[in-house]
Amino acid sequence: MTPLVLSLALTAPAHPPAVILPAPLPPGVQRFPQVTPVVPLPVYRPPLVLVPPPPVIVQRPPVFVPQPQPVPQALTLAEFSRFFTPAPGKHEVWIVHPVTQRPVLVCFVLPGGKLRDFEVDRRCIHFDFGRDEVDIDFRNDGTVRVRYRD
Repeated sequence: MTPLVLSLALTAPAHPPAVILPAPLPPGVQRFPQVTPVVPLPVYRPPLVLVPPPPVIVQRPPVFVPQPQPVPQALTLAEFSRFFTPAPGKHEVWIVHPVTQRPVLVCFVLPGGKLRDFEVDRRCIHFDFGRDEVDIDFRNDGTVRVRYRD
């Protein structure tokens, strides 16, 4: 015999299981099946978890703050007469207007040649190059007039 068959023979019961039959009932009595009481079980409901909604991100358009424009460094007429060196060519100079006291851009062209005279008054600048002259006049209305004479 193989060990498997031997182990089954040793573990098998010696007698078949006994069947117990219920006792006969007296006549007129009926047998009802045994009913086990039904106990209701609570219905499983998962726990309610409240999740807050995600935050709403509002993107505002960028705000551009205008940068203050640099104020040009303007010269007074007295400073202009001390620091300006007359040279031939085009010149652009910021000068404080003597009437309005505001900076104005004065553009003028000086001719080539020898400078004979350079005068600065309260309201005008005069360049004399012999045959050519350049006059810069500061007017009462805040404008500047540049005149060239041949």
